Formats: sequence, C-alpha cells, structure tokens
Amino acid sequence: MNFPVGEVPDRGDVPLDIVAKVGELSSMRFNGYLVIAVRGQFVEEGILFFREGEIIACIVECLAIEKTFKGKDALEFFFNQTKGFGYFQCVSLSKSQVDLVTAFDEKLLLGSKIDLKDIPKLLPSAFSPKFYRLPSQKSTLDVFGLGDLK
Repeated sequence: MNFPVGEVPDRGDVPLDIVAKVGELSSMRFNGYLVIAVRGQFVEEGILFFREGEIIACIVECLAIEKTFKGKDALEFFFNQTKGFGYFQCVSLSKSQVDLVTAFDEKLLLGSKIDLKDIPKLLPSAFSPKFYRLPSQKSTLDVFGLGDLK
C-alpha cells in the first residue's frame, strides 16, 4: 500500500493494546495512520486512518494472495491483526493529506463514527489467520522457482 509518509512518532511490536493506543491517538487529535504488519500464513498489512483523533478509514491487504478489504469490511481484519505477531508504526500526516488519501479512494471510509468504548467489543480474544492460499495458488517460493526449498 502506498500512502504519504510523514513523521513516525511511535512504533513497536504487536500484539498491541489497541484500546490504549487508539485512546492515546484520539486524545492527541492525531492526523495520520496506524499501520500494522503481522504474519499469519502470509504477511498481512492493515492501516487505520485518523482525522483529528477520530477513526475514519481502514484498509487491510495481503499481497501474496492479492486480497484487499476496505472500509467497514476491513475493520474485523485490522482488529484481528492487533492480536498477531509483528510490528506497528504511527505515521503523522497533515489533516489535508488525510483528506487527500480518502478523497482518492472513498471506499476506505468507514461511513460512521466508531465510539472508543465500542472497540473492545470488536476485538477477538486471539489472532487467527484470515488469509489462506487456495490449493490452485502457487506458493511465493514456487513463483520465484524456489519451490524445492519448502
């Protein structure tokens, strides 16, 4: 996923206490995004966009199997990632940069406000892989002619 790059005021490991992190970003009236990358069967990447501290958009992508979810459809996948193993970064942007990103792809928008007190209800108890390779799909190693390294 290609989005504007700004200052990275915070980064760390996942699993992540997303309720605390979202509360912190909300109280700061944060503009930018929180990106999480975790490994299930594949590497998954999710981005949660903030505008003046409010969650406004989301996207989750698994490039290995060419799957992308946007908007409300992506939230379940994103919150699942917060329980996985990987890393996160907060990327600070200007309010107009956030507006520009969502203007170019309105499908990212959630459509309605997420209340911070509802986030714990959206969290799974543990990470579970959501992206699977179909039997007909080649593995990444096979694509590069390295299938015998399995």
